[in-house]
Amino acid sequence: MATSKSRILLFVAIPALILMLPLSIYLLDSVGASDRVARNITVSGVDVARQTEEEAVASVEAYAAALTARITQVEVNGQLFDVDPSALGLTFDVSSAVAEALTLHKDGAADWLKAFRNGIDVPLAASLDADVVRSHLVLWEREAIPNPAFEGSVSIVNRNVEFEYPRSGRAIDRDAAPALLLAALQAESGAVVPLPIVQSDPKLTESEISAAVQRANRIIDRGVVLRNDEYEFELRVDPFDLAGALQAEVVNGDDPTIRFSLDHSVITRIIESVRESFEVPPVDAAWKIVLVDDFEDYPDQFRIKDSPQKDVEGLPENDTIELIPSRNGTTVDAAEVAAAVEAAALGDGEGTLPLGSDALPAFTTEMAEAFGDLYELAEFTTWTPGRNRVHNIQLMADLVDDSIVMPGETFSVNEVVGRRTPQKGFKSDCIIANGELSCTEDPINIGGGVSQFATTIFNTIFFSCLEVVTHTPHSIYYSRYPEGREATLGFPHPDIVFKNDTEAPVIVRTSYTPRTITVTFFGNNGGTTCGAERGYRTRSTDAAVTYRADEEGVVLPGEEFIASEGSGGWTIGTTRIFYDIAGVEFDRESFSWRYRGERQIILMHPCEEKVGGDGVCPLVLPSVAGLPAIDARAALESLGFIVTEAPKETSIEADNGLVESSSPGPGILADPDDVNVTIFVWDWDGTTPDE
Repeated sequence: MATSKSRILLFVAIPALILMLPLSIYLLDSVGASDRVARNITVSGVDVARQTEEEAVASVEAYAAALTARITQVEVNGQLFDVDPSALGLTFDVSSAVAEALTLHKDGAADWLKAFRNGIDVPLAASLDADVVRSHLVLWEREAIPNPAFEGSVSIVNRNVEFEYPRSGRAIDRDAAPALLLAALQAESGAVVPLPIVQSDPKLTESEISAAVQRANRIIDRGVVLRNDEYEFELRVDPFDLAGALQAEVVNGDDPTIRFSLDHSVITRIIESVRESFEVPPVDAAWKIVLVDDFEDYPDQFRIKDSPQKDVEGLPENDTIELIPSRNGTTVDAAEVAAAVEAAALGDGEGTLPLGSDALPAFTTEMAEAFGDLYELAEFTTWTPGRNRVHNIQLMADLVDDSIVMPGETFSVNEVVGRRTPQKGFKSDCIIANGELSCTEDPINIGGGVSQFATTIFNTIFFSCLEVVTHTPHSIYYSRYPEGREATLGFPHPDIVFKNDTEAPVIVRTSYTPRTITVTFFGNNGGTTCGAERGYRTRSTDAAVTYRADEEGVVLPGEEFIASEGSGGWTIGTTRIFYDIAGVEFDRESFSWRYRGERQIILMHPCEEKVGGDGVCPLVLPSVAGLPAIDARAALESLGFIVTEAPKETSIEADNGLVESSSPGPGILADPDDVNVTIFVWDWDGTTPDE
């Protein structure tokens, strides 16, 4: 019984296994080829079966490349022309054909079984560039047909508009030719393709050609103007240049038209020649300051706004300030501008000049506005004397003018102006050197006199309530400056430095007239104002005395000559008083300075020990005229001189024996060892004047 059951099971299992075998093969095959083309599939005859998408694309592209590289011939009215498929823009849609091939024979087991007996060829779509084909047809017609149909022409030759009217004639059949060409280029036979010839009438009219000529002349005559109102730029393309760029073309087709365009390469050359005019760097926001009238009519020695109200009776109103907005920098895109020129030329001749404006300034309008309103903090004016110092002061003012000191920054006059040199335009004038006023032409005196600018700007700092970092008053006091509240300059020291300890920029503005120099500060210090109180002089001293050798030979040994009286010294204090916006005092700051005074200069003969001499001085010959000869001889010999007498005849008895003169004469410096003195003595001739 057991054997019998086993046989029965075997007879049932074997047929079942046979039936399951194809299904198993399908499952294995379909899983292994899920990303490949199915069996028995071609694309335009190219076997792509069992290939991946990448492999199939490569196979079909190789086939398409071979077709594109093969030269075909067409026949037009009995004349043969070689056709390069690539020149006609022949392209194949390889990706679509392969994508379709990948979907075939994958719709279940039944569809899979069909692949073993039924092959499928996927067509490979191809196309030509219609405009290129059309232009080739026109060329073939001109060469092969004696009387081709012609749609007319408009062209610009040597900047002149030329034209031809349309005419009827024979032409290649425009409807049939493109399909015939495409079929021939796809075929592998290489047979010559005859293109049918038909009778053709132009679709353009003479009036349309004439209108096109008028339009071309109108475009040329008016030229092109592009404007950019924001930057006030203007680009003009004159008629001569525009005529060199204008192009006209009759576009054949189902509805022929006359198309105008510009040669962008010509326009681009024009744009490049003026690019620098239209490309500007970003412009920072700035403050424009309008100054009041000058001070020629105001007699005050100083214009000092040192009260909380900041107004002085009889003086003009405060200067005003306004914000000048920032502007982005501009760039020129030649292609974009050329397109705008073309649009304007084909329009009404005018248009907008396109500019890139994405180059941001470092200091924008928004940044400036964040500081709030700015106003005049303080102003100070001094009156200038003549000479080179006025030139130097005004030059320094120009170099400092419009400086902007941002919050937290320091401002140094020497850093801004630099060394005063003739190359910068500075001239020589008086300076104080070693406690003395020097007005020589020495190079050290270049830039002399600018201490007046130092005093002017220091007082502006003072009354603007800004932090004074560095300043140095003169060693000698000059009455034209506020005592204890003035400053001097040198290079690199002394300097004037202040810190902007406010939360807004400080703008330094200078102005001058032939008689005045003015420094004005603008900013926003929260309404704080400053005044000044001068203290009393203390610790007064007399002028220091300096003895100096007389190099001019005027001062005799034993004598002194006061060349400069000098001045005494003293200590002076100044207090800066701070007021809040309501005019209420809230702080004080003290400044103190010691004036050393100008030295008293006393000149002495170089032999004197006080001026570096050895103390051995030459003798001064005394005057002996009028003395008896014996007394004169005694006086001179007592000084060590050898004396000789020489008579000098006289008729006056009273003069007998008196010295008339000596040689060398009195006042001469002489060494007794080197000089003999002759005295001339009156000798009476014994006569008496006739009465």
